[in-house]
Amino acid sequence: MVYHRLFLARCVFGVMALLQVSISWLPASSLAPTSEQEDVQAALGICTGRITGLESFRHPLRGGIFTRVKISVLESIKGRFPASITLVQRGGTLDGESESTGLAGAFAVGDERLFYVTKRADGSLELLRGFAGAESVSTALPGRGFANLLKLRRVRQLAAAAGTAQTAPVSGGDFSSQTGVQQANSGTPSSAVGLLVDGNNIPARLLAPDRGEQIGYLVDVQALPSGISQVQALNAVTQALAAWSAVTGLSFRFDGLQNFGQSAAAVSIDDERLRIQLHDLYGEISGTTTLGVGGRATTNVSNDFTATGGGGGQVSGLEFHKTTRGYVVLKHTATSMQTLSTFAEVLCHEVGHSLGMAHSSENSAETDTTLKQAVMFFQAHADGRGATLGSYDGPVIQKVHPPTDTPPYSYDRIMSMVTAPSAITTVAGINELQLFGCDLQTASASLTLVTTGPVSGGGGTLSFTGSTVKVTQGGYYSDGSVDPASTSFYVLKWVRFSDGVNASPWTRVRITSIYGDSKPSGAADGLPDSWMTTYFGSTTPSAANLSRATDDKDKDGLSNLTEFLLGTSPVDANSRLKTTALDGASLQWSATPYLLYYIESSTDFTTWTRFGNPVVPTTTTGLSSGTFNPASPARKYYRVHFAP
Repeated sequence: MVYHRLFLARCVFGVMALLQVSISWLPASSLAPTSEQEDVQAALGICTGRITGLESFRHPLRGGIFTRVKISVLESIKGRFPASITLVQRGGTLDGESESTGLAGAFAVGDERLFYVTKRADGSLELLRGFAGAESVSTALPGRGFANLLKLRRVRQLAAAAGTAQTAPVSGGDFSSQTGVQQANSGTPSSAVGLLVDGNNIPARLLAPDRGEQIGYLVDVQALPSGISQVQALNAVTQALAAWSAVTGLSFRFDGLQNFGQSAAAVSIDDERLRIQLHDLYGEISGTTTLGVGGRATTNVSNDFTATGGGGGQVSGLEFHKTTRGYVVLKHTATSMQTLSTFAEVLCHEVGHSLGMAHSSENSAETDTTLKQAVMFFQAHADGRGATLGSYDGPVIQKVHPPTDTPPYSYDRIMSMVTAPSAITTVAGINELQLFGCDLQTASASLTLVTTGPVSGGGGTLSFTGSTVKVTQGGYYSDGSVDPASTSFYVLKWVRFSDGVNASPWTRVRITSIYGDSKPSGAADGLPDSWMTTYFGSTTPSAANLSRATDDKDKDGLSNLTEFLLGTSPVDANSRLKTTALDGASLQWSATPYLLYYIESSTDFTTWTRFGNPVVPTTTTGLSSGTFNPASPARKYYRVHFAP
């Protein structure tokens, strides 16, 4: 019914050259300085070629989705190439799931490029120095035709001078797995410039800050650069995170040290945390000139929004996907990383990528000082600045995480539809649901419900009055249900809340259960036949046994109709919404899974305000964490509400 799409974006970072003859455009990739001669010597082979296909597959050895970049060889410059070769790189789209890298997104079928090729230990061919090893050589590019011709001439001369032209054969292994088509990036919208985007040009963001919550992070310190202690390394992590906090208001929570046991980029736990790996013991970074990689995995809300985003909310009109995890991997063996300030700078840069930032520039001869002095410049400055942002970085990250006007947030909701011979339209609470939007700066009552999202399924129609959704039956149906923990539904509607500037992520309203109420026309009270039979032994309400909708059979203060809506028993006074535990850090209550609850607090039993965020439990225990025992005032009261 609903399909989730996963994107993984990554970036790599290197040391800035003080002098470099050629200019490299390096989407999501940066390197330590090398000369053209060193690149020619280091490459297994060099050729010009035309990209003929981009095909994604599941890698049988490294895990995750990778892409075959199929190339028709036009000219062998170093080594003997067959008529066609295939490069293998991380990233792609397959079976509704995606991992995308800046490297994959930069390629397009029909591109003509100069490829510096090397080989991994598994036998597959890849680019030397990332995307820097795939320079465009098209003579049709405005202002670049003559420069490209000169570039080719220099490379041919260097290969010939080294005596390596067209000598050793160049070939590589491939992998036979399920495949699919990887679409190329067709251009980033102007509002997303400076941000990492997926193949549909949609950026991504973490959602915890919108809720006023911290972003958790784990650190792997199994190895460190020579001369840098663990204390120094962890201080550098703190400084890097603090630099981004200062311009966004983001708050980070240290969740401890952990040995990831694999590359941080390969960890597939979607817990919305950052994993910072201060080493590359697992070989995520190939070559010796790349100092770090950083990126994030994202998920789309469904196929309905593949092209437009929205799962991560909307900031000033720009739609986002939801970031589900972020990562950083550092090349601890690189000599330049032994300098603590450079270590901190690279770390700060890669954290920027995990938060959604792209490079300010990938031009080593950049003349715009604002772009070149940014921490997100593709080469490390290595000038002692450490974890310090430039004037460019703050305004760009604020496109993702504005410091003073965060987007609203809301929650997926489920509801039931009770059908009868004549549609039930006058029983309060039956076939209706009150949707709940929140905002850190705007009162919930001032938010506007946006209902332009798509609708799927059948059997009933939805209508909206304010933030209340009502369902009108399409017929009289027997009982049925789907697992609310799944993505299944009878009717699905996508909605979101807007504060006038930003909008919450799209959330789902699903009908997951249908009941029949066979009472004759005008007598249907919304209590299903199956429910009445279970608790009262008859489908006919009776004053004698207090089985009418307005009766309170178990004398717990809740009507039978309210008990049905709450999912509690009308014949057991202990089956009710009640708190079960309270300490200084959490409050627990008896709950019905997948219904929404919220907490209010008061100091005088007169004025009540919402406390913390709403909760949608997945078990029969509701849990809210927070500071429930403040020092002042000395006494505070709490109550739990069910959102009907």
